[in-house]
Amino acid sequence: MLLACPDCGTAQQLPAMRGRGKLLCCRCENTLERSTGRSTDVALALAVATFLLLFPANLMPLLRVSIDGISRSSRLGSGVVGMWTEGWLLLAIVVGLQGIILPFFRFGMLSSVLAAIHFRRHEPWMGRVFRWAEHLDLWAMPDVYLIGAVIGYSRVAAKMPMHIGPGGWCLIGAAAFSMLTRAMLDRRAVWHLIAKPTPPPDHGVACVACDLILPQATEGGRCPRCHATVHRRRPWSLMRASALVTAGYLLYPVANWFPMSIDFQLGELKRHTIASGVAQLLSAGLWPLAMVIFTASIAIPLLKLIGMTWLIWSARHRSSRRLVLKTRLYRVIKEIGRWSNIDVFTISIFLPLMQFSGLVSVQAAKGAPAFLAVIVLTMLAAHVFDPRLIWDAVR
Repeated sequence: MLLACPDCGTAQQLPAMRGRGKLLCCRCENTLERSTGRSTDVALALAVATFLLLFPANLMPLLRVSIDGISRSSRLGSGVVGMWTEGWLLLAIVVGLQGIILPFFRFGMLSSVLAAIHFRRHEPWMGRVFRWAEHLDLWAMPDVYLIGAVIGYSRVAAKMPMHIGPGGWCLIGAAAFSMLTRAMLDRRAVWHLIAKPTPPPDHGVACVACDLILPQATEGGRCPRCHATVHRRRPWSLMRASALVTAGYLLYPVANWFPMSIDFQLGELKRHTIASGVAQLLSAGLWPLAMVIFTASIAIPLLKLIGMTWLIWSARHRSSRRLVLKTRLYRVIKEIGRWSNIDVFTISIFLPLMQFSGLVSVQAAKGAPAFLAVIVLTMLAAHVFDPRLIWDAVR
């Protein structure tokens, strides 16, 4: 099978897989095909289970807390409503999309494509729908939301009794199944089952969405398999990535200086920055969660900005040094970016729980939208950056 590596653009003929194992790119060592632990039918079952569990996870209470006979509960959407009510409109929209809406689209579309493959249907919509399901993979975050819920639970449970509701157990199941779906899904096999690739008559150009090699004449047109616009390289990749990274640098100190949330406890106002949240978890003896927050909310965003800066600089100056290392760094940046949303999701979880008039109340603060903007900007920068530009230095 002739295939173009999505990370370095090298066209190569893959041998047929026999037994378990994986095939690596001959230049950048990217995993092009893996048979170990992958199954389209198992991925279908897991995707359907995730999609179905998202309904009770959204409709039923996640957590419940009581003080002196007064109870408060939290649902997936209640934190979004609270942010909207407080005037943080963009914050509410992005959290609502990532935590509620996009998971339905992601797993609904993925289930429909895998079901069509299972029943040996070949519909014209399958390539387009699977392409969008793959685009939403990094943006639909029930698994990240679950970690935010765990941290929110730990913070509140340290002060008052809490109970996990039926929606919470369904969220745990949906998050676990979503991670298993990503692990079991063989993306290359799905594309192959949607439409088998045929060698082009000339050197060809690779589709940036499904890696199908097409004739040079199709550049600027539509890919026949996934219906994406065919480009030799992503248009304006370096310019757009540079603008997004620059904006991320400008907002990073804002996100860390201003408080993420504000607590009112018995008339006393307390502002919580990301660093103070880490310190609070350490003082409570929850050092594993403190390390998670420090890594996801402080270290990873900064390292992503620095890493993307290096990649952009290398591509602009056509540096031919450490190309494999740079490509591996790009893959890590693209994969870990979504986990930095944990802190924002934590606020979304415990904001509706901590609303006891005259006793305790919690509000999102200026640092939250700035922090979320840094995360979204760095994720977009990794998405628009074309790693094949790094390898153009040796062509």
